[in-house]
Amino acid sequence: MNSFVKLAITGGPSGGKTTLIEALKKELGSKCAVVPEAASILYRGGFPRYKEAQAIVHAQTAIYHTQRELEDLVAVVSQKKLIVCDRGSLDSVAYWPESEEHFFKTLNSSRAEELARYDWVIHLDTASSDFYDTTNPIRTESFQEAWDLNDKIKRAWDGHPRRVVITHNEDFLSKMTTSLSVINAILAHKSAEEIKKELLP
Repeated sequence: MNSFVKLAITGGPSGGKTTLIEALKKELGSKCAVVPEAASILYRGGFPRYKEAQAIVHAQTAIYHTQRELEDLVAVVSQKKLIVCDRGSLDSVAYWPESEEHFFKTLNSSRAEELARYDWVIHLDTASSDFYDTTNPIRTESFQEAWDLNDKIKRAWDGHPRRVVITHNEDFLSKMTTSLSVINAILAHKSAEEIKKELLP
């Protein structure tokens, strides 16, 4: 059994993941360690980005393996009680151009194995069209593409017993405050049912 809690923060583009993780660093400081987003590392480093299906398979395979290795590395080196992952391995399912079955066969894994890697999952819904952020240089999705991806990512994590979905709120600060409250409740050993009942509308 792990001596730490591993939390995946996921969701559609422009959901607030980066902002939430930065807020966590400030609030929790040395109590948590952050696993950076694998896709950002690879694409900012020059990994080719093509739209052809086979190219996407190669890219998502690289992202998947990088994600897993980063998670294992941070868990071993940091020795922190909370490991916060900027996205998780199942996010790749949403971008995979073939079937979900093809994804798990290609990567020699299963849905159960991937879900079991994370103690908790927080999904931040993509912002509405009026608040959709286009300033991220590696974000190439239109608002509609982002919204579709948000749904695909949500489906990719179906079945996780401790997943909390935080919907879009026009008051972004309220969305972040709720997210931080959820994470503090997780650290206080509240159940998913208690968190949803007490903190979510």
